[in-house]
Amino acid sequence: MDEEKKKVVIRIPEDARPNFSNVAQVNVSDDSVVMQFAFVRPNTTQGQLVAEVVLSPKHAIEFNRALDSTIKKHFTRHLGEAQGS
Repeated sequence: MDEEKKKVVIRIPEDARPNFSNVAQVNVSDDSVVMQFAFVRPNTTQGQLVAEVVLSPKHAIEFNRALDSTIKKHFTRHLGEAQGS
Protein backbone atom coordinates (compact mmCIF):
# COMPACT_ATOMS: atom_id res chain seq x y z
CA MET A 1 0.00 0.00 0.00
CA ASP A 2 1.47 3.34 -1.07
CA GLU A 3 1.77 6.04 1.54
CA GLU A 4 0.46 9.46 0.63
CA LYS A 5 3.35 11.89 0.07
CA LYS A 6 2.99 15.09 2.07
CA LYS A 7 4.71 18.37 1.31
CA VAL A 8 6.97 19.39 4.17
CA VAL A 9 8.32 22.90 4.54
CA ILE A 10 11.71 23.00 6.21
CA ARG A 11 12.94 26.28 7.61
CA ILE A 12 16.69 26.83 7.68
CA PRO A 13 17.92 29.23 10.37
CA GLU A 14 19.85 32.21 9.03
CA ASP A 15 22.90 31.23 11.10
CA ALA A 16 22.94 27.63 9.80
CA ARG A 17 26.31 26.64 8.34
CA PRO A 18 27.20 23.50 6.41
CA ASN A 19 29.82 21.16 7.83
CA PHE A 20 32.43 19.40 5.70
CA SER A 21 33.09 15.77 6.50
CA ASN A 22 35.76 13.50 5.06
CA VAL A 23 35.08 10.52 7.34
CA ALA A 24 31.81 8.70 8.03
CA GLN A 25 30.91 5.81 10.29
CA VAL A 26 27.65 3.89 10.32
CA ASN A 27 26.41 1.76 13.22
CA VAL A 28 23.26 -0.36 12.98
CA SER A 29 21.07 -1.88 15.67
CA ASP A 30 17.60 -3.42 15.50
CA ASP A 31 15.92 -0.07 16.19
CA SER A 32 18.26 2.57 14.74
CA VAL A 33 20.91 3.47 12.20
CA VAL A 34 23.46 5.97 13.50
CA MET A 35 25.59 7.90 11.03
CA GLN A 36 28.50 9.87 12.42
CA PHE A 37 30.35 12.38 10.26
CA ALA A 38 33.77 13.72 11.21
CA PHE A 39 36.47 15.95 9.80
CA VAL A 40 40.07 14.78 10.01
CA ARG A 41 42.74 17.25 8.97
CA PRO A 42 45.29 15.96 6.47
CA ASN A 43 48.46 14.45 7.97
CA THR A 44 46.88 14.08 11.43
CA THR A 45 45.37 11.19 13.33
CA GLN A 46 42.69 13.09 15.20
CA GLY A 47 39.31 14.23 14.00
CA GLN A 48 36.28 16.11 15.21
CA LEU A 49 32.67 14.95 15.06
CA VAL A 50 30.73 17.47 12.96
CA ALA A 51 27.34 15.75 12.86
CA GLU A 52 25.48 12.68 14.06
CA VAL A 53 22.25 11.54 12.44
CA VAL A 54 20.03 8.83 13.92
CA LEU A 55 17.39 7.23 11.69
CA SER A 56 14.88 4.46 12.12
CA PRO A 57 15.72 1.45 9.92
CA LYS A 58 12.77 2.32 7.64
CA HIS A 59 13.95 5.89 7.15
CA ALA A 60 17.55 4.72 6.64
CA ILE A 61 16.40 2.44 3.82
CA GLU A 62 14.44 5.31 2.23
CA PHE A 63 17.45 7.60 2.62
CA ASN A 64 19.72 5.00 1.02
CA ARG A 65 17.38 4.64 -1.98
CA ALA A 66 17.12 8.40 -2.44
CA LEU A 67 20.88 8.92 -2.14
CA ASP A 68 21.65 6.05 -4.53
CA SER A 69 19.14 7.29 -7.11
CA THR A 70 20.32 10.90 -6.90
CA ILE A 71 23.99 10.01 -7.24
CA LYS A 72 23.34 7.67 -10.19
CA LYS A 73 21.30 10.34 -12.00
CA HIS A 74 23.91 13.03 -11.38
CA PHE A 75 26.96 11.05 -12.42
CA THR A 76 25.26 9.37 -15.36
CA ARG A 77 24.33 12.79 -16.72
CA HIS A 78 27.81 14.24 -16.12
CA LEU A 79 29.65 11.18 -17.47
CA GLY A 80 27.52 11.35 -20.62
CA GLU A 81 28.37 15.04 -21.05
CA ALA A 82 32.10 14.34 -20.58
CA GLN A 83 32.08 11.52 -23.15
CA GLY A 84 30.26 13.72 -25.68
CA SER A 85 32.95 16.42 -25.44
